[in-house]
Amino acid sequence: MKRTRRTLNPAHVTVAILLLLAAFPARAGVKYKVLHNFGSGKDGATPYGPPAFYGEELYGVTISGGTGCNPPLCGTVFSLSPQPSGTWKEAIVYNFPGGDYSYPGDGLIFDSRGNLYGIMGGYKGGVYELAPRPAEWDFTPLYTGGAQGGLLMDQSGNLYGGMGPGQDHGGAIGELSPGSGGWDYTQLYSFCSGNSCPDGVDMPTAPIWDGKGNLFGTTTWGGVYKGFCRAYYGYDGCGVIYEMTPNGDGTWTYHVLHGFASSKNDGQNPYGGLVMDKAGNFYGGTWTGGRYELGTLFKLTYAAGHWQETILYDFTDCKQGCGADGTLALDKAGNLYGTAAGGTGSCDGLTCGVVFKLSPQKDGKWKYTVVYDFTDEGGGSAPFYGVILDDKGHLFGVTSKFGKYGFGTAFEITP
Repeated sequence: MKRTRRTLNPAHVTVAILLLLAAFPARAGVKYKVLHNFGSGKDGATPYGPPAFYGEELYGVTISGGTGCNPPLCGTVFSLSPQPSGTWKEAIVYNFPGGDYSYPGDGLIFDSRGNLYGIMGGYKGGVYELAPRPAEWDFTPLYTGGAQGGLLMDQSGNLYGGMGPGQDHGGAIGELSPGSGGWDYTQLYSFCSGNSCPDGVDMPTAPIWDGKGNLFGTTTWGGVYKGFCRAYYGYDGCGVIYEMTPNGDGTWTYHVLHGFASSKNDGQNPYGGLVMDKAGNFYGGTWTGGRYELGTLFKLTYAAGHWQETILYDFTDCKQGCGADGTLALDKAGNLYGTAAGGTGSCDGLTCGVVFKLSPQKDGKWKYTVVYDFTDEGGGSAPFYGVILDDKGHLFGVTSKFGKYGFGTAFEITP
């Protein structure tokens, strides 16, 4: 299975629109509900990236549709609000105008005042802010040097993520800090300092905090080539797990904790980030690699002075899902939820998809089950951005194809 890089530029976004596909049957006792069908009239089309909660409202982006410009590269930011009738009502927060600022990327976040932050493409692609006002939301570009993979905010309101071109145009980890004259950009680390990108390249998501002020994340490509990696698209290595530690003087140090494809049965190419449990262990998934070359679900644990990766599950049969995509969600009981390609549907290129659950067992093993199996019918398909959990344990996500109008859905799953 091959995947293009998930970077936010017109060529890759166009590929994403053309390749994504379909939705349907659930396991016994599981309830699947379509919250919204995208693509009708002036609505956005083709959701891109995981949704995000602010209060009871669900927010997300589409990379086409809207009223800002001609298709396909305009896009919207939308909200979905639960109604007393049990339905959800959509509102368009912002229509991207195209040109300088167009097609929003994944990874929306909010500050404590309800301001929304995200990334965008276009000639002046980068980071934007949407501030709520009585009549409409105010759009402000904060940084126009390019961005990918979403954003993370600290307690002081500084933004972190894949921002800036880096010294070899392989991207960088950057920081945006609010000031009296606007937002100041600082490059914290530049990827691809050598021809083989030994420290990794291409962040699929923003990093996360570990509770001690350190940043942890993944790259999809790069890393030291060790013979087991199928290095597509001209990159050596199949991705890394990294840590960024502050030095106390405003600078940061970058560490590679694990290089994927480091052994014959190791996973390769993570297309999602990391999630951390209460004990400080990290979990994630890979698109390919593993014992059956269909991807893996892994755990990263610190013990005896070093970080150790453990494969929790090897995808074995694409009818039960294969190729994890998107960041995993962790519930209060320690169960992991995610999305993957495959399933029993007849979509092209394994793009129907599934939602899966990975549960820890008393004997130390993990049990994999398919929660929902998308097909090529009316519930949407291609749910490839992971799922998020509310406080009741319900799962929420988006699909990028099919549904009533053929341009994807927003959904809720009650396990």
